[in-house]
Amino acid sequence: MSSSSKMEAPPASMKTENATSPGSSFVTYAHTIAFTPFILTRFGFDVACCLLPSTRPSKEHSFEQAVRLRFLKLVLLYCSILRAGPKLTLRSGREGNRFEVIRPQSQEVYQGPLSDNEIRPEPIGITWTPEPPSDVSTGSEPIVVVHIHGGAFVVGDGRDSDTGFLAKTLIRRMGCTHVCTPQYRLSGDKEGRFPAALQDALTAYLHLIKEKGILAKQIILSGDSAGANIALGLLRYIHEHGKELDIPAPRAVALWSPWVDVAAAVKGDLRDYPNYSTDYLTKEFGQWGAHAVSGYGAIDLDGPYLSPAHHPFKMEADVPMFVQGGDKELIWESIEIMASGFKEVGWSNIKLKVSENCPHDILLVGPVVGFREEAKVAATEAREFFLATTDLKLV
Repeated sequence: MSSSSKMEAPPASMKTENATSPGSSFVTYAHTIAFTPFILTRFGFDVACCLLPSTRPSKEHSFEQAVRLRFLKLVLLYCSILRAGPKLTLRSGREGNRFEVIRPQSQEVYQGPLSDNEIRPEPIGITWTPEPPSDVSTGSEPIVVVHIHGGAFVVGDGRDSDTGFLAKTLIRRMGCTHVCTPQYRLSGDKEGRFPAALQDALTAYLHLIKEKGILAKQIILSGDSAGANIALGLLRYIHEHGKELDIPAPRAVALWSPWVDVAAAVKGDLRDYPNYSTDYLTKEFGQWGAHAVSGYGAIDLDGPYLSPAHHPFKMEADVPMFVQGGDKELIWESIEIMASGFKEVGWSNIKLKVSENCPHDILLVGPVVGFREEAKVAATEAREFFLATTDLKLV
């Protein structure tokens, strides 16, 4: 719906902060309060436009789906303007004994792009679903999905309130026995820029192999949105440094709505993208995440680790890759480019699953925006793909 495709942009005097000014200020809060009536009026107009299928951003969406998408878009706009990211804690909380605190490996395994004078590996938390695996020395062979959550590098924590639906869906529909979701450092924090999240992903992956005794051939590496970017970065790191550091590749990888061109969020206006009106992502949210993960200009966003769509590579090991995306999501075109590029360089088994009429990251927010069943279908197709391309005994 062209009349609302740019409806979420704040007034000129309330623009989000630029790359040199991280963090919110009193002026930002004051402007937000002052312009809230204007923003809510536009939100009301958007909701009114959802009453008829012909005036919705996508006529294939139901009224409930259209309204839920607009509401989440409003929430992300406010989060982005106010830089409202969560404060992470290493307390177990509601997850109880399903939450573990793990320490980094020896400094020697964090080489190349993971070696940084300012950003050093730190202890992180991981959440297990349904519970930590039993002692593998008894002969059991759990199939573990290491899933890295999305949130534009600035929100999310991998706990039940964040990835609970996702983890249960992967177990019930994809057929793994356990899901491990790392609580990596967020880029909204002072010491959370790249490569913090990638360091933490490696910490979690090596913890499963070295401390838990889980074989790499029993691990599926997974990630949604920005988490898929991190998962793909971990794969690249294993490709570049795995042999010398004795880090084996996972058996397979699943990428859900992968954010694979982070640089694009600050190079142009995302509101000009054809799917801007049919998705809940906002220009401000993308800019916040891109600026934050780069340390507000300290890291090149065009590099292979943050914009892998333009830097395909091929693993020596056979690692089947399942890539899912919605054809109504903002970054759909970059997902297609990424999948095509990896095929061209010779990635042996790769499947691009198109979730028709779906917005961004339904595996994470499917219940929130009304696409729960579509997420389950995608997870089921991932199971079928991995059964056909691997020796994994998915349930």
